[in-house]
Amino acid sequence: GAVAGEKVTFPGARADGYAHAEVVSAELQMPQDAKGKVPAVVILHGSGGIDGRGQFHAEALNEAGFATLEVFMFARGQRPREGGAATLTHGFGALKYLAGRSDIDSGKIGVMGFSFGGNLTLRMASKAVSEAFLPNAADPRFAAHAPFYPSCWVFMNARGDKAFTGAPVLLFAGGQDDYETSSDACKKFLDALPESTRSHMALQFYPDATHGWDTRKSEPFTISDRYAFGGRGGLVRFNPDPAIAEDSRGRAVAFFTRVLKPARN
Repeated sequence: GAVAGEKVTFPGARADGYAHAEVVSAELQMPQDAKGKVPAVVILHGSGGIDGRGQFHAEALNEAGFATLEVFMFARGQRPREGGAATLTHGFGALKYLAGRSDIDSGKIGVMGFSFGGNLTLRMASKAVSEAFLPNAADPRFAAHAPFYPSCWVFMNARGDKAFTGAPVLLFAGGQDDYETSSDACKKFLDALPESTRSHMALQFYPDATHGWDTRKSEPFTISDRYAFGGRGGLVRFNPDPAIAEDSRGRAVAFFTRVLKPARN
């Protein structure tokens, strides 16, 4: 269970050459009967803003002994034009905020996100990005990353640094994701990484899942997005799949539990 959520605010993190948010707001939920310092997971919403997906996953994480912090980055229809670079300040700000709390274990903070937030979750595992925001050896680091259906084609095409921090990554992907150029785009992305990097990254693949399989709507729907089909643009299907949603939620909790090991009361 979780105790009632608490609205919190904190400054965005700073890094040279990146956008900075003066004030970031978020919803903090602590696990029930939390004793001492608990591990935590930052939750990052998709392009449509906060839409219930974060809460769906937060409930299971709280139940398993984690604090959760769902970060508000932008409202529906206000996805930043420059993409995730504009919201790295929010993600790393959330990490610093949690690490500074006396009831959170600063060495056990993970991050997960959906779609836009999934891209951000994966991007924050980049060594170069992480070091830009966390230049000091003593700075807290994300200890685990669980990106849900990020656009793997974006990372395949990324020029330059493919080095990652070494924190474990569990990437969730669907074989019917209309953002991708092929059904196996995420596998291709991981396969192209050096073995030393690939060894701490895993793929949870659902061949029949569309983008956003854990969306909280009951009926399938489509959206039009210029980033669909590898950036060519088009319609993206969202087919809610309760079975896959449950399975992916359980696997995310198991992953964070394995890596971050919450103490059981």
